[in-house]
Amino acid sequence: MELLFIIGFLLAILVGLSMGLMGSGGSILTLPIFVYLFHIEPQYALDYSLFSIGILAIIGSIKPLTRGEIDLKTTAFFLVPSLLSVYLTKRHLLAAIPTQFHLAEIAVSRNHVIMLLFSIVILISALAMIRRRKQVEIPAVTMHIGQVLKIIIAGLLVGVMTGLVGAGGGFIIVPSLVLLLGIPLKQAIATSLFIIGLNASFGLVANYQLLNHMNWPILLTFTLITLIGLQIGSKWKDKLEVVRLQGIFGYFLISIGILILTFEIIQFVNH
Repeated sequence: MELLFIIGFLLAILVGLSMGLMGSGGSILTLPIFVYLFHIEPQYALDYSLFSIGILAIIGSIKPLTRGEIDLKTTAFFLVPSLLSVYLTKRHLLAAIPTQFHLAEIAVSRNHVIMLLFSIVILISALAMIRRRKQVEIPAVTMHIGQVLKIIIAGLLVGVMTGLVGAGGGFIIVPSLVLLLGIPLKQAIATSLFIIGLNASFGLVANYQLLNHMNWPILLTFTLITLIGLQIGSKWKDKLEVVRLQGIFGYFLISIGILILTFEIIQFVNH
């Protein structure tokens, strides 16, 4: 097994760990791992990401769901518009991007577009995590029409990101639940996992014809290793200062985002 594959499988632990601890962050790492370490084309790596994150997030939300820690009514306001935008993005928006087109006489591929968009999303995610260190939880509030509309808009954005670049959107879900509705951080993390799991699963089904391209030994091995990280993260969640970890992880994501953006720009220029 080549060194890059070994590194990819080791990073799978980090993916699960961050999802277990923070309810976000891990899904943002899966696409570059599959693309740069497992040499999978971005248009197919999207579905690898959706598969592994979907299973990871659903399993991670089972225990909180049975304990009643997930507010299903609140989840529905987020989930319904999110699922709708996942479907429309996967079936129409992503398909509308040509496999290859020309920009100022330079050939641009769909894969370049996906990775450039992803680098932007990862930088936004990182900045959101860093800013969250300064945010405090508010008392639980009764939902009104303004908050519902904000939750619906956030759900639509999350769905677009899930469908377009395979990101779970936990960096939007968690602060939305905490700051708009006053949901405790621990409960918001569990709710985030539940939403991400259903979104990713729905996005995968919406583009089921690409399942024929899956390298199942790699995908299943990666997913099983992420579950180990998830279990570790879930056990450490109550012992560590999660908000501080989000800030540290945010700086790590910034470096990853800059590397991806730089690499893709160089590839684009030299193409």
